[in-house]
Amino acid sequence: MLRRSKGSSRKQAEKEFAVIGLGRFGASVARRLEEMGHTVLGIDSDMDRVQAISDDVTSAAALDATDEDALQEVDIASFGTVIIGIGDDFEAATLVTASLKHLGIARVICHAQTSRHRDILVRIGADQVILSEEESGTRLAETLAAPNLLERVLLDPEHSLTELKTPISLVAQPLASLGRYGVTVLLIQRQGMLIPCPGTELRLEQGDTLFVVGEREKLLEVASLP
Repeated sequence: MLRRSKGSSRKQAEKEFAVIGLGRFGASVARRLEEMGHTVLGIDSDMDRVQAISDDVTSAAALDATDEDALQEVDIASFGTVIIGIGDDFEAATLVTASLKHLGIARVICHAQTSRHRDILVRIGADQVILSEEESGTRLAETLAAPNLLERVLLDPEHSLTELKTPISLVAQPLASLGRYGVTVLLIQRQGMLIPCPGTELRLEQGDTLFVVGEREKLLEVASLP
């Protein structure tokens, strides 16, 4: 087993994630979550993969995730969300999914190769199943890290049009407060009413849905606000 900590000086993340299987999908999820300031435990039975990611995530462990005792040794039950990135080994994915739900993990997300595999994983307890590879891994990480993010359309590699829920911390604030993020609100959906091109003096209300355009990283920052 290889474990590494970034130290107590690192700001404690509000969410902690474990990623089992560090191939293309799992590694992209783990690295992106870490980049966005979250605590990430990476797990794989392949020591080379564990070593390759050990400098990029909070901690990493080499173990057989189909062994429930081994999962308990790394305190897997302390993680609210576990992502299983071993879709190329369906039997192992099903065993790990069942073990995680047995251990009380609230949210288990799996990567699968086929829709048939997805259906089976859902039946045995998976809360969400992803069917593609690296790009969807990155997007999954961003969705997990930014719970207010509802939908996104990529305009180019750096900019996107995003639909997001108004963060509670912005309720009663004027739209001008978003100016520091350099984003533009094109439309607000409020209680069945549409407000196009809203003025900067308009104050946000709880339940507002915002359609915003700007730099991808800045939009994720807004979507990650509490």
